[in-house]
Amino acid sequence: MAQQVTEGTHSNHSEPTAGTVQRLTDSQTGLTANVIDTIQGMDRDRWNDVVERSEQGTVFHRYEWLEAIENALDYPARHLVVEKDTNPIGLFPNFVADIPKTPFQRLTSIYPGFGGPLLTTDVSDSLSLIVDAIPELCDNRTIVHEIRACNTNFLRYNDFLESEGYDSSRVGGRFVLNLARGYDAVFDGMTSSKRRAIRRGRETDHEIVEAELSQTNLVRFHEKYKQHMESVGGKVYPLEFFEELSAMEDRILLLQLYVEGEYAGGFFELLNDEQDTVHGFFAGVPAEYFEYHASERLYDYVFQWAIENGYDTYDFGGGGADFEDGAFQFKEEFGGELIPNIYWERGTGPTWKVVETGRSLYNRYNR
Repeated sequence: MAQQVTEGTHSNHSEPTAGTVQRLTDSQTGLTANVIDTIQGMDRDRWNDVVERSEQGTVFHRYEWLEAIENALDYPARHLVVEKDTNPIGLFPNFVADIPKTPFQRLTSIYPGFGGPLLTTDVSDSLSLIVDAIPELCDNRTIVHEIRACNTNFLRYNDFLESEGYDSSRVGGRFVLNLARGYDAVFDGMTSSKRRAIRRGRETDHEIVEAELSQTNLVRFHEKYKQHMESVGGKVYPLEFFEELSAMEDRILLLQLYVEGEYAGGFFELLNDEQDTVHGFFAGVPAEYFEYHASERLYDYVFQWAIENGYDTYDFGGGGADFEDGAFQFKEEFGGELIPNIYWERGTGPTWKVVETGRSLYNRYNR
């Protein structure tokens, strides 16, 4: 257990002002954890350098993704930066977000997207320091710390986290498609109905464009994206979020589909170069274009694009854990493997047990 000396004026029940830094120093190891409440509290290149040096780093850990969340979604930041001799050796990004259907909040790494600690050296001491610091980031309304990780390499921290009171029993999953086999094997691995839909989509009068992240193209995509998400009852992120993400345009693939010359929607793909993965988290294809097999045609295109550009996997995003769900079945037919999301949760106050019990009851009786 790290022994900490706290410098600064922040306490468990106060809100730091924008740009403040709190220093938590381990007197035994000499490591320091800086708590920053805006990503702008650290230099962009220094932050991304740690992401790129860490084996667990992802596109969701990058400065630009975190800045877009902070600026467009207004989730307060509570990031931890571990330093050794003033050099950053570890990052643990966190945001404060609401717990649905409650008046309480959670500290989460990261939402939206996936997070977890990135530690390059002095791993054991750094992990102890940042886990001990977590209660300092929570007030009376923030009742749980949540870690959401997509990279299974984070499982190396499971025993330590469980020994610190984190629970990993929460269940979720998503479909991931192995592209390293090559396109022919990917296509042959789909269900017959999905292969047939792609062939029919190819026969339509269509065009797929790799579009620039211009304001016009983002607005056009967002209109269809909003229409699609509202029709399925999904969460709609504001246009500003996508505009902010244009700062990482080298990590975005924006595809536009035209059917018989008419714009039919598109995909906003995230390029996770750190893990050689393309993430399909944002789709904007309204139902009126399903008869043209628009979604299948776009997926077929992005699979081939990803293979040609050296990516090993395609991540379809949330697949849930319900085999009877329509979205689950649609993604499964592409031949991907259902892999678990990795969650850890640790309550930071007695109220969490009540909320956790309520969530379990809600999930049990509202399937």
